[in-house]
Amino acid sequence: MICPNCGSNMSDKKKRCERCGTDMSIYRKIYRASNQYYNNGLARVKVRDLSGAIISLKSSLELNKMNTSARNLLGLIYYEMGETVAALSEWVISRHFQPTENDAEEYINKVQSNPTKLDALNQAIKRYNTALTFAKQGSDDLSIIQLKKVVTLNPHFIRAYHLLALLHLKQKENEKAKKYLLKAAKIDVSNTMTLRYLQELEAPEGATKDPDSNPEAERSSTSAIIPISTYKEDKPNIMAFVNLVIGVIIGIAVTAFLIVPTLEKRQSTGSDSEYLDYSTSLAKIEEQEGTIGELQNDKTQLEQQIETLQEQIDNLVIPDDKTSIFDTLIEATQIYLTEIEKAESSRDYVKMADKLATIDETQFANEEAVALVARLREVSYPAAAEAHYDTGHDYYSDGKYEKAIKELEKAVNLNPEDVNAIYFMGRSYHRIDDKENAALYYNIVLTEYPDSNRASDAQSFLEQVQE
Repeated sequence: MICPNCGSNMSDKKKRCERCGTDMSIYRKIYRASNQYYNNGLARVKVRDLSGAIISLKSSLELNKMNTSARNLLGLIYYEMGETVAALSEWVISRHFQPTENDAEEYINKVQSNPTKLDALNQAIKRYNTALTFAKQGSDDLSIIQLKKVVTLNPHFIRAYHLLALLHLKQKENEKAKKYLLKAAKIDVSNTMTLRYLQELEAPEGATKDPDSNPEAERSSTSAIIPISTYKEDKPNIMAFVNLVIGVIIGIAVTAFLIVPTLEKRQSTGSDSEYLDYSTSLAKIEEQEGTIGELQNDKTQLEQQIETLQEQIDNLVIPDDKTSIFDTLIEATQIYLTEIEKAESSRDYVKMADKLATIDETQFANEEAVALVARLREVSYPAAAEAHYDTGHDYYSDGKYEKAIKELEKAVNLNPEDVNAIYFMGRSYHRIDDKENAALYYNIVLTEYPDSNRASDAQSFLEQVQE
């Protein structure tokens, strides 16, 4: 046993630490309680009561944060529920408390040794966040499409099943919602969110009118019979008149001391509120004017840029016998002028880059034409390369490796320094068992980008293809 005060090792039979003299009886009780919570959590895990197990294990760690067995089991539960980040966090903390002979090291290595699966889990988390954004915006169909992809990448992601069920419930598709909830229930039988949604599905439409909640509705007809009492002539009651007079006096007092001052206060603050409303409106107007000014500046810059490009086009000296070689350049310039007027998020740089890729600038004797080609490529190639990389990466994640190679090759041609595109070219060739090309791209990563975050993975995969 380790003394929590000085950190020295001591015998389990000793009541006090021999080094610092700390009484260990209370600590032993705490450690035993922590172990009991751990055993309770382990028993719950064996019957797939994961939510109950999490509560027990967290209680265990509250009593003894260095209980690595409880922390490792908590990480396994999170991993089973699709919460990869939470699982890795628990295992890293466990490894910090127990650097040697710790199962957490093996769990971390198993997750990190399979980059494809780890990448799929990361993609699942990103797509889930995207689906959550779509759901908040009211785009339920787009959110459902993303979530279906999420549960394909990570079939144990309980939160994705819950959101899918909720969206189907919103669209009155109860059978589909129930299907996803049952899948979530197989992973965690006692998840409160799953049980709550299932209860909503199974509740009848008229369940809100529960007769048990209104016991008076179940009274028999005989309970409404009122027994007849003997008749007695009422005597004059002076207290009723006294109470009436007292009530009138109280009403006058309330009016004088509460209502009248409130009305006077409202009248005095009326002008202040009008002034505040005017100040607020003036601030909004100034903010709108500032925004309009910024937009006008942006418009002016774009117009200047368009005028500059138009001047370059007008100043081009085209030989009479070689007018055809400028057709493609003019088309590319027109595409640029059209796209630059759009919002940045909706500009089609791929179309422009594809057109520019067909131009051989060595044919131009005019320096202005060569400069214009270089300018257009500088603007369009990086954005087009990123678009091709994103498409190729999606194909790679979906297992469509040949299509991924085509898109990633376009990305590399447009941006030869994109180490991620080069790396996934190697991974795609590796996946289709083309070891020669896979080794080629792995070597490019290692020789030209040795300090990148892809270098270590490229080295390990290169050793596999060279075996």
